[in-house]
Amino acid sequence: MAVLEKIRQRKKILAIVIGAALLAFIIEVAIEALGRQATNSTAAKVGSEKIDIMAFQRRVEQEAAADQNNPNSSQIDQAVRQQQVLNTMINEKLFEQEYEKVGIDVTDTEISELMIGKNAAPAVQQFAQQVGAETPEQVFDFITNPTKYGAQEAQVAEMRNDWNKLKDNIVEQYKLAKLQMLVTGAIQANDLDRAQMIEDDATTDYITFVKKDFASLADDKYTVSDDEIKAEWEKTKAQYRLEEETRNIHYIAVSVNPSQADVEAANRVADQAWTALQKGTGIDSVRILGSVKIDTVLTTLDKINNKSVKDFVASSAIGSTKRDSVMNNHYTMYKVINKMVSIDSVKYSMVGVPGDKNVQDSALAMLNGGKSIEDVAKAIKGAQGQEDIWSPIATAADSIKAKFANAGAGYFVLLSSEQGAQLVKVIEKKAPKTFYTLATITYDAYASQKTSDDLRNKLQDFLSKNKTAADFAKNAAAAGYQAIATMVTPSTPQLGMNPYTGMGIKDSRKAIKWAFDSKKDEVSPIFSDNNDVLLAVALDNVYDGAYIPYNAPEVKEALAAKVRNDKKGDDLMKQYEGKARDLAGYAALMGTQIDSTQVTFGGNFVAKLENERGIAGKIAGSKENALVGPWKGENGVYVFTVYKKETDKRQPSKEELDQRFSQTRGNAILSNPNALAAILGKSTKVKRSLIKFY
Repeated sequence: MAVLEKIRQRKKILAIVIGAALLAFIIEVAIEALGRQATNSTAAKVGSEKIDIMAFQRRVEQEAAADQNNPNSSQIDQAVRQQQVLNTMINEKLFEQEYEKVGIDVTDTEISELMIGKNAAPAVQQFAQQVGAETPEQVFDFITNPTKYGAQEAQVAEMRNDWNKLKDNIVEQYKLAKLQMLVTGAIQANDLDRAQMIEDDATTDYITFVKKDFASLADDKYTVSDDEIKAEWEKTKAQYRLEEETRNIHYIAVSVNPSQADVEAANRVADQAWTALQKGTGIDSVRILGSVKIDTVLTTLDKINNKSVKDFVASSAIGSTKRDSVMNNHYTMYKVINKMVSIDSVKYSMVGVPGDKNVQDSALAMLNGGKSIEDVAKAIKGAQGQEDIWSPIATAADSIKAKFANAGAGYFVLLSSEQGAQLVKVIEKKAPKTFYTLATITYDAYASQKTSDDLRNKLQDFLSKNKTAADFAKNAAAAGYQAIATMVTPSTPQLGMNPYTGMGIKDSRKAIKWAFDSKKDEVSPIFSDNNDVLLAVALDNVYDGAYIPYNAPEVKEALAAKVRNDKKGDDLMKQYEGKARDLAGYAALMGTQIDSTQVTFGGNFVAKLENERGIAGKIAGSKENALVGPWKGENGVYVFTVYKKETDKRQPSKEELDQRFSQTRGNAILSNPNALAAILGKSTKVKRSLIKFY
């Protein structure tokens, strides 16, 4: 019966552990089954080499485990992590293949020098310091000859594993360094390059100009036919090459925000918490509410980043409270629970001594008699120590802090038992600081179940009435939604990704996968994996050829604008050409003003003309004080005069030119690992198949 009772008591724990293991097994089997159904188990193919889905999954799990200590790990979208891991594995394959092609390897002698040589890699030296060794060679000796140090195999297994991982990383970095050196050596400025750079930057042209922008003309006066758009596409289709299958979609994202009623309910909870916070000097009256989050920290003023909170803490008595204004339905309150003055941190030496009281006393006498830690270690088996340890003690128990605060010049017993003791000598004490115990109480207004249901029901009603992609996009605005057009590939981890932050709608990968599993013109069900957003998708077009076709809406619009601008330009050229003799005359014809700017041919930017390709060359080739134009560009028609050509008399040095070449078109750009991987990816066929599995 006792055994059965223990089993009952542990039932929940067992259920969790077994359930987690079973779930992992089910996922693994499911992935394998999907692979078999798809006739392979390949996450990606790089040239002729495959990245197995199970190897990929293990790598993802390793990355997730490594992120456990990251306070923001819960915010990381699994699909984003998967895509990052796959890209890393693809790049590794690309580099491995290139190393083999060009004969790059790391010899045993090089590995030995990198790991245990006098000039070992910095990462190896840091590893040795972290494990308490004097040199990397000492670490290597320890993990290969543990019995020499009285250690068991099990005691060094983890360190040996970390050492081998570090070695693998160092070898890969060294291979990459060799490839970078190869690229760097191959891409250097020659005399012609230097001469060209000098010529490009030697002359600055100062111009006055007038322009007539194509945007100032009405579009409806310049019709564009389908044949004209197709002809333009044929000339420029290289711009629309597809690296992967692409889907053109519209999507609606409905944020599940709290309603006014939800906000009013949250206000009542926050007011209740604020009232409770005023009671006494503690926070138990707030804690019993259970609906608010409480974080209590021991801190100093210099560690408080928020100025208003810092000022509040510095000027307030114990028990004082502060309430912030509500930001995005997030409520914040503070309370000063305690203040104390304590030593911040100490520098000390510590010796661990195994044995009874007599052994401990003997060690203490030896240390205070002038013996070194090494002497004690030789005299007492198992004794070991470390010098010059810096450690914060403000959060330590009061008894420990008192011992450090009252320590004299010699060693003293910090902790002891019948089995051993810790003997400590204080070397230096940081000046006492004022420490504050600060409680931060937060509460968030969330959408209620009713609010969530109402939003879902409204979106579902819209989808029921708009079952085609065309109706989905056409009728969204009238229903109060924004149907956002975008293109997705199998490598797109999220919808709505910001190009600057790389962040999009979390947990939206299923909606993307739906687009690749569906037929043109279909409309999806509601996706709600992200509790904050409801998603619906309409599949407009499927692009699985070599190029995005000319009649794809987003391409057709751009091509039509290009053809229309050409027609506007031709029309304006007929109106203006030869009709005036100076800039003032052309300004009158165009209904615009004369403006001025300066142009250096080798520069990347021309003020006031920055979007016009080709005009810098036209200006550079023009004579001083000559009227040039009208000239048709991509954005307008221009007439200009170069009124001064200024030549830079300073001759840049060879070193300056080489540095400029490196930074603008040479090895500083092309030897970058990301640039190298991109170049290798262009020359090697890479096929990603992750969409089949996730």
